[in-house]
Amino acid sequence: MRKIHFILLLMIASAAGVRAQSMRDLFVEAPDTIFPLLTATNKVDCIDFIDAGMRARVTNRLDGKSELISITPDYLFLRSSGSSTVEMKMLPSPSGPVIAVVRSVCAEACDSRITFYNTDWSLAPVLFERPAIEDFFAEGDSAAHYMRLCDIYLVKLSLSPTDDSLVAEYTMPAYMNDDEAAAVGALLRPVRFRWTEGGFVRCE
Repeated sequence: MRKIHFILLLMIASAAGVRAQSMRDLFVEAPDTIFPLLTATNKVDCIDFIDAGMRARVTNRLDGKSELISITPDYLFLRSSGSSTVEMKMLPSPSGPVIAVVRSVCAEACDSRITFYNTDWSLAPVLFERPAIEDFFAEGDSAAHYMRLCDIYLVKLSLSPTDDSLVAEYTMPAYMNDDEAAAVGALLRPVRFRWTEGGFVRCE
């Protein structure tokens, strides 16, 4: 009897471990601090709409519209409001999966913040070093001149739905006049990162 009881406990623990690997479960079980605009019912409805092949758009806590754009076993993209999005990616690590959460707010330009969590939604160590403004500039004689115009750090971060990579893009030129924006934009390049056991590292 004791042996059977032990086996049952192992099966339950194993099932819980499998369930914890699902982005759907992580989304539904996420605390309000992760998705403050969504109720528990909102999140379940989004999943149901996706499964039914329908647009997963719900009325959120502020009577605005939120839409789950994409969800896969390890990735999620949610449009929280007309100006904000949330991306989540489940990433492997030696101590268990890590959840990277990118929150972006867009006015004329987008700006993002990234936070890392364990699968129980406790905070994990920061596993990403933000690039400096100069990292976004291709080498060139005019780069130093135009770099001096970039005195505000506005960077959009994008997680990949298909692999464990991340792209950072400098977005401050959206606030420049047309001539300056065109000149600076011609010199800018995205900075790409790949996931390793120690976190996101810059691709050379």
